Amino acid sequence: MLDFSSPTVYIPTIFLTLVTIFVSILYKDARQSTKENTWDLPYFDEIALSMNYLNDCVLENGRFQYRKNVSSDITYENTTYNSLRHAGTLYSMYMFEKMGLENKYHESRILSSKYFIERYVKEIEDKKYAVFSLPEEEGIKFTIAKSGAAGIALCALCNLYEEKEIELTLLRGIGEFLLSMIDEEGNVYAYYNCETKSIDKDADAIFYPGEVAAGLFELYQIDPQQKWLDAIKKIILYIVRTRKSMDLEIPFDHWSVHTIEKLLEKKLVLPDEAKEMISYSEQMAIPVLTNQITNSRNSYYGAFRDNIRPCSLGTIMEGLASVYLCTNNLQMKKIIFKSLSIGNHFLSKVQVKTGKQAGGLPNSANWVKPGVTPNASVIRIDNVQHVVLGWLKFQNILKLSGKY
Repeated sequence: MLDFSSPTVYIPTIFLTLVTIFVSILYKDARQSTKENTWDLPYFDEIALSMNYLNDCVLENGRFQYRKNVSSDITYENTTYNSLRHAGTLYSMYMFEKMGLENKYHESRILSSKYFIERYVKEIEDKKYAVFSLPEEEGIKFTIAKSGAAGIALCALCNLYEEKEIELTLLRGIGEFLLSMIDEEGNVYAYYNCETKSIDKDADAIFYPGEVAAGLFELYQIDPQQKWLDAIKKIILYIVRTRKSMDLEIPFDHWSVHTIEKLLEKKLVLPDEAKEMISYSEQMAIPVLTNQITNSRNSYYGAFRDNIRPCSLGTIMEGLASVYLCTNNLQMKKIIFKSLSIGNHFLSKVQVKTGKQAGGLPNSANWVKPGVTPNASVIRIDNVQHVVLGWLKFQNILKLSGKY
């Protein structure tokens, strides 16, 4: 049972009620297909198909073809772009290698990483490097440097240091930029204005702090300086303590819980801090879990009542996998495992299986239905990379639990 006695544990009674309802419904509806759809089919084919898609998107200069369409007759100029999403796609390619699958896309990843560094990573001050977002690509008025983009860049690039493909000076420079974007309490500012050479302290981006913490953790792994760890913990504890009062409105932030998973795994936090972080992870998961479509007769079985977007669903699968590894509550683990089972299966059904765009994940699960908006069949690289990471993390849980 969930522990209500500790003052650090914040899960109101309504959450327990919702969990009870959810587990009774989900167990009934999911047990028929869980083994067939996950244990015996752990997404090897789907991952390979999507990784081939991402590899095919790497152009000769290392830039990704950012958008495609299910219909190969529809093409896009590659001017619309997003440096943060480029970095996220590089990270997914790295995780594909790290989780023991194949290195067949390694050269493409290195090529694309070098393009990213050359085009987007710029020195803004002495020994500080930021990741630029360009007006002509992102439809903004002036060049900015997003803190979230720098965080994801560290996730994507730190692994290159051991291969001698990047200088530690540059990675430390990105880290120093991120330290300058954190206030004394642990709040992370959204972006740096490259025209005025100043931090915008009014803009807000709710997911950037988690992305910054995740990036600094990767930097800490190769450069274990205390200042990186102190910043990570300060950011995460600020997130935990400022969002716990949001009840069911708490945002589902997969990067923050991903970082918590890593901090707990490496035993880098004090016991009381760990309790707070675990409680936050559980609280964040419950509103999402209770909103999942668990009726196996529903055509959206495994998606969510307000969300059938594969990109967003992929991030939910990533985050729930991290919560599964954070929580010690066996009931919650069972619930999350069933949720991951049907959620990942839903994503496998909406993946493009044939044709030139095989392996792609369109903007909407409704892309196969007549009469939907043209945007539904657009495939972006971040759609694909988030779903791949969701499948990879679920596979990892299956391995750890001995399910296959």
